[in-house]
Amino acid sequence: MIYKEDFTLSTLICDEDDKLTIWGLARLFQDVAGDHSDSLGVGFNGLKPLNKAWVLTHVYYNVLRFPSAGERLTLKTWPKPDNGLIAPRDYQLIDADGNICATSASNWVILDMETRRVCRLRDIIKVFSMEDIHSTKYTKLDKILMPNNLDFLKKIDIPYSSLDHTRHVNNAEYMKWICDSIPEICKPRSTGRPEIRELEINYLKETKYGDKNTVLNFSKIGEDFYFQICNSSGISVNSKVNLTH
Repeated sequence: MIYKEDFTLSTLICDEDDKLTIWGLARLFQDVAGDHSDSLGVGFNGLKPLNKAWVLTHVYYNVLRFPSAGERLTLKTWPKPDNGLIAPRDYQLIDADGNICATSASNWVILDMETRRVCRLRDIIKVFSMEDIHSTKYTKLDKILMPNNLDFLKKIDIPYSSLDHTRHVNNAEYMKWICDSIPEICKPRSTGRPEIRELEINYLKETKYGDKNTVLNFSKIGEDFYFQICNSSGISVNSKVNLTH
């Protein structure tokens, strides 16, 4: 069951060079997953009366080309076979010539919004058609192996606009915080613009508005950057980023 949507890329999720940002890509993939789930009756509106919601737990992005604002593009997404608790979903972003611009693999769970516990999928949704097709190099997402020692980079003040309907920070916002910090630890744009080609995130604990102890730490090993966001509850996010210039 492959679901697709055609659209024109808006400047709202592009950078000053009118190129799609990777956090904008995350928004696109998140939205098309929501639209697909809605069409199956298990989206936000379908789960809200049950006090349940989809929550992203792990995602990997691979960018081959950053499209420009105004381009006509196609989003494709499909659910893959689950294990009863974790629902994998893959994505593709395709240009007007049929070329793949970006791909993604993700894991989702259904969360009980009152108990904050993960629900068994078959208790909430019926079985529907799935595709055993892998759009990225991963057939399965495993935990990111983080370095032992990371350096403090900065404290994060959480704006109210970072929250979504689950009442915690939206997954794309963490990516924005990480992306915004990269110029601080890389060459400035005037000497070569670093672009994210691969980005992977484990979402471990939710971050809420008003948490005064949210910090971003990092480490660099070879060409890979590792980022960790911690809050009052412990480690919130682990991330691995690969850049090109």
